[in-house]
Amino acid sequence: MADRLYLSLWLEKHSTLGMHRHFSSALRSFPFSTQSSEVYLRVSAVDPSEPALLEQVFKLPDQLEDVFDAMEKWRSSDIAFEVEGFWDLWQELADGWQLKPARVQLFFYGPDFPSEFGESVRAELGIESLFLPASIETTKDLHFYQSNLKSLLRLNGDWSTRLRLKQRKLWSDSSEDLSQRLNWIAQAVSTSKH
Repeated sequence: MADRLYLSLWLEKHSTLGMHRHFSSALRSFPFSTQSSEVYLRVSAVDPSEPALLEQVFKLPDQLEDVFDAMEKWRSSDIAFEVEGFWDLWQELADGWQLKPARVQLFFYGPDFPSEFGESVRAELGIESLFLPASIETTKDLHFYQSNLKSLLRLNGDWSTRLRLKQRKLWSDSSEDLSQRLNWIAQAVSTSKH
């Protein structure tokens, strides 16, 4: 299975009172796909292994407020919201590069809900190779990876502006150092422009 890329966020003042406001703000600024508009909301309590309290599908952008209304009904420190949808990323297909929907999962954890690293928010952004290729065959491919990385950086910037963060971490399933690979792609893009 392909390694996936994640962004984890720790909110500065993570509380039951403020979590709906923070999570709604994060959802409003997420660039959901214009090509695939359905999102799936799952509400869990106490532990990820427990049965869902709610599972519902919504169509964006028309039903975005309905997503918030559904979340509002659950106010507890041990609640987690999972929103699964798509965002548009460049993908290499058999007939070339295309801007296509890529699956994304957004997890919003209440202060007492167990998350793997104790984070408040986790975004599973898609397979790592959409952002950081193992190798680049031709320099013409560089701008597709660069575009996907810009989408990631824009999301990171938007969330950093909207949410008061204590910490953030970009990581993947692979054991490789992401900062080295990000530097590598940045240098490759810089070199290709000369």
